[in-house]
Amino acid sequence: MIYNFLNKVKFLGLVVAGILMDQTLIYGQGTTDSKEKIITGLDFGVLPSFVYNIDRGLQYGALANFYYYGDGKIYPEYLFNLYLQSSQTTKKGFVNYLFFDSKHLLPAGMRLTIDMALTKKGFQQFYGFNGYNSLYNFNYINPANQQFISKHYYYLEEKTKRISIDVHGHVPLPNFIWDLGIGYFDISTSPKKKPELSNQPTLFEKYIKSGVIPQNQKDGGVVLSYKAGLIYDTRDNESIPTKGVWIEGIYTNAPAIFANKLPYSIATFKFHHYISLSPKLVFTYRLAYQKKINGNIPFYMLPNLIDSYQGQDALGGSKTIRGVLARRLIGNGFVLANAELRYIPISTILVNRNVSVGFNFFDDMGIITDKYNVDKTIDGSAFDYKQGKEKLHHGVGFGTRFIIDHNFIVALDYGMALDKRDGKSSLYLGLDYLF
Repeated sequence: MIYNFLNKVKFLGLVVAGILMDQTLIYGQGTTDSKEKIITGLDFGVLPSFVYNIDRGLQYGALANFYYYGDGKIYPEYLFNLYLQSSQTTKKGFVNYLFFDSKHLLPAGMRLTIDMALTKKGFQQFYGFNGYNSLYNFNYINPANQQFISKHYYYLEEKTKRISIDVHGHVPLPNFIWDLGIGYFDISTSPKKKPELSNQPTLFEKYIKSGVIPQNQKDGGVVLSYKAGLIYDTRDNESIPTKGVWIEGIYTNAPAIFANKLPYSIATFKFHHYISLSPKLVFTYRLAYQKKINGNIPFYMLPNLIDSYQGQDALGGSKTIRGVLARRLIGNGFVLANAELRYIPISTILVNRNVSVGFNFFDDMGIITDKYNVDKTIDGSAFDYKQGKEKLHHGVGFGTRFIIDHNFIVALDYGMALDKRDGKSSLYLGLDYLF
């Protein structure tokens, strides 16, 4: 296992080196002091995209990231950011993605964000509902074990078309911001196609057969939702905050209109705190609470941590509980906590770029607090489910960050689950700090 891990680290090191060396950036001249260079004009990169994630395999393709800084007076803030990506994955999926962000396009200082995605996840994890109430057994997917069922037992196929638009504006109180957003989701789900020699049902098929996933939800559906929120933000900057707080309260509603099968509403509260311990060392933590207020959330909309900027897959995996299996915790409500110690010992100007290298140590945890309804009269043994009290899921680990011109951040994290019921460990290569 150690040999395999070292091989992965070696491979990912080459990928990161390629990203750092092959980027082609165009920007203006000028410096603030001997330590940092002011970036002006257009700053962009067009490069191969290699993102490795144990949960979803190797994602390969191309991405383009554009930052426009104007005359540089607001650097490291930008006038607009446009991110484009088109990628395939080794696990029979694809990602086509567009993200746009600007605080300077709309009048009155309003901020506009547009998040669009067209994805196919040929191997989307499904481990059941309500955390530890759903029993995870690695032997079911291990061909060397007598309990082996199928390598596809914990997978389904998922196709998603998504667009989210948010507008932020200032409240006449210091550091307060309002958020209004609308989202359209078209999600298709189906059982994972199995090899011809395997006639065993997947866990997803067992949930459908038992009736826990209703017939009118098993194929996915369309959801149109809106959200309204209030934000309090005193961070010194957004990409690499070193001090301040960031608090969000968001109300999301999917009314009984359009093609919505099931109306519902959700409340989300998040608290982020950044504490500078020294010029190079920051301690930060995030607390999040999300709960269904009323209605019935379709199962395919449950794995989401709602945000005013970009939503995240939840809970488990690279953006919530690192080291824990992706989507290990699915329910109507949950609590999430993340703590990180961030250290950036190296900052320099290299080939006319501001380049920094950082390290981070993290502790992630979460728990289902509002369970998805599983009828107690149903025989849970038929789909590896046991009624009982939920417990805390925990992942710890460390990572590194390669930072170019403040806003382009290559992230490498290694997380370890503290309970074998949540998996073993995972290695993630992506972009940005977690929060």
